Amino acid sequence: MKKIITLLLAALIVFSLCGCGGDNVESGVSKKKKGNTSHSTGGSSSEYADTADADGGLFEDPLSSGGGKLPEGRLFTSGDFILFDLGDGTAYLISYTGNESEVVFPSEAEGLSVTGIWIYSLDGSNTVRKVSIPASIKNISYSALTKPGLMQIEVDDRNPYYKSINGVLYSKDGKTLICFPADHCSYTGMRKFILPDSVEVISAGAFWYDNTLMVVEVGDGNKAFKDVDGVVYSKDGKTVVWFPAGKPYTFYHIPDGVTGIANYAFVCARNVEQFTIPASVEKISPTAFLGCTALMYLTVDEANNFYSSDKEKVLYNKDKTELVFYPPSNSTTTFSFLDSLTKINRYACFGCKFMYKAPLPEGVTEIGFNAFKNCDWLREADLPAALKSIGQEAFADCRDLTAINYSGTVSDWEKIEKGANWNAGKTPEITVHCSDGDVAISKD
Repeated sequence: MKKIITLLLAALIVFSLCGCGGDNVESGVSKKKKGNTSHSTGGSSSEYADTADADGGLFEDPLSSGGGKLPEGRLFTSGDFILFDLGDGTAYLISYTGNESEVVFPSEAEGLSVTGIWIYSLDGSNTVRKVSIPASIKNISYSALTKPGLMQIEVDDRNPYYKSINGVLYSKDGKTLICFPADHCSYTGMRKFILPDSVEVISAGAFWYDNTLMVVEVGDGNKAFKDVDGVVYSKDGKTVVWFPAGKPYTFYHIPDGVTGIANYAFVCARNVEQFTIPASVEKISPTAFLGCTALMYLTVDEANNFYSSDKEKVLYNKDKTELVFYPPSNSTTTFSFLDSLTKINRYACFGCKFMYKAPLPEGVTEIGFNAFKNCDWLREADLPAALKSIGQEAFADCRDLTAINYSGTVSDWEKIEKGANWNAGKTPEITVHCSDGDVAISKD
């Protein structure tokens, strides 16, 4: 059992973004405030929270400060569940390890009240189709119930914080849509979802993994959102909130007048090969296009003052000093990174299918969180001596990456700030070839 706990904890420590129907993948717009966790409806807001900061609960998550890593404390098992003792008479459910299709989360274990469900709690099992949440649960962490295969969520009627409507999870007052189960369409037999008029907030990641929903219908009575051809926008039409991932479009023009593209707005949109971005767009979430496995081209109107694209239809900031997003199905095996670049943004090359080599120019000083994560073909990266930081999980789950060519010295390499788990998961041992010697990066 100790070995099982160790393996599960290792998986949980990595803030892994899992796949949409088999491909690895951060819906909604989110603001985080101290004390409470609230999620804005978007509107014209440009403050889009990132995966590492957001959670899906209604209250401050006592485990959220670890950035996806558990603090020191006691893990224990109860039946098919692994839990974490918070030391105050309560516990968090960390993982389900059984093989049942219908799972009832416990309300207590070893005399402790179970009050929370942590991130990726269902990743220890591939069989879960339905979960039942007890009255004791007051916080459901960000992405806690995002799992392929999950069809239905039920909540004890006595729970004062959450409720379920037709298998979909909401806050008790119905104002926040928390989680639309990934395979809910299989459960209902429908590919259209009618958003209740009461919903004012769609939590970040609410529609993760779903890639079959084709239409979201929003009634005139909803004060926060509207739909345009089955796509959810803020009521004023200025923010794209959610594009149903099962829509059959291969091309989508973001309408003129849109100023923001929200967290996960197009996540898992598996059919779209090209997006065009109008001049009006001012803010694009780093996670907006994650899981768009067919995406080859991002074309930006030349009049846009904030973003641009090049001849390869890759997304940059306006002056092309920051790589914003590289389309995952761009077939260039050795991409020509522009000499003007100084930063590879968060998620910029996440899940690129065909990138074989990443030769970064000498001016790059920063590689962001998850920047090259899940680049399955990436075998080699050229990193400049000017590099100051490599973000958390920047090269995680790059299963063929064995060599980094670094133009600085061994001493310079050691000085680079490296985020937690920067080479974690499926990434093998790496040899860093420096100007004056090699450094072997072993796996823990």
